[in-house]
Amino acid sequence: MQRIYRVVGGAEQPSPLAIRDAASVLTAGGLALVPTETVYGIGVSVAAYASEPNMPADTTGYGRIFTLKRRDVRQTVPWLVGGEEALDAFGADVPHEIRVLARAFWPGALTLIVKASDAVPPFMQADDGTVALRASASPVIQALVRACGSPLAVTSANTHGAPAPTAFRDVEPRVLAGVDAAIDAGATVCDGASTIVAVVDGTYRIVREGPISRERIERALANAAPTDSDTKGL
Repeated sequence: MQRIYRVVGGAEQPSPLAIRDAASVLTAGGLALVPTETVYGIGVSVAAYASEPNMPADTTGYGRIFTLKRRDVRQTVPWLVGGEEALDAFGADVPHEIRVLARAFWPGALTLIVKASDAVPPFMQADDGTVALRASASPVIQALVRACGSPLAVTSANTHGAPAPTAFRDVEPRVLAGVDAAIDAGATVCDGASTIVAVVDGTYRIVREGPISRERIERALANAAPTDSDTKGL
């Protein structure tokens, strides 16, 4: 039975009951609709699928992401993580520039593409062996990541090619009907999808510009100096 939890006006301190029950659905492999600070997303707990050798069936929570979005299963789903430590847990050979941007803008509306570590299941990696990570500033997402003890694989809650919903009321009825649990936190803060950045051969590339502008990214990189911790393990 689907459950919808409304935390409108209380998104800064989400209900423990909502978090507990939604986390229970996620850890069991279910699919949830959740509010980030950018857009609403549909997603699963990564830990529920981490031991899968291949792409899960379309009847699973992970498989239903692609069914609901009407999107090719070969495309990947970004991960929402707890913080900067996730770069070392799920990334490999992480460039200095990526660490600088994580320190400057996490938690926040910035998705960083990094080479995936062995902890990332192959079916959750892009064709080039990368994974997209973001530490969301949404208190709901932060609480869910802690409660699940795992990153969440979350993508925007819309039909592929349609606008991503920035308020619960904008979620397509068939998408809402296709999840096992949903959290309604009203309108999002940023009113738009996150900025996405990748670094290739020491040069950053903005894959998508969102709430964090090119100017802010350039300023953060220009003002940062390398540290010993940035080169550790490279």
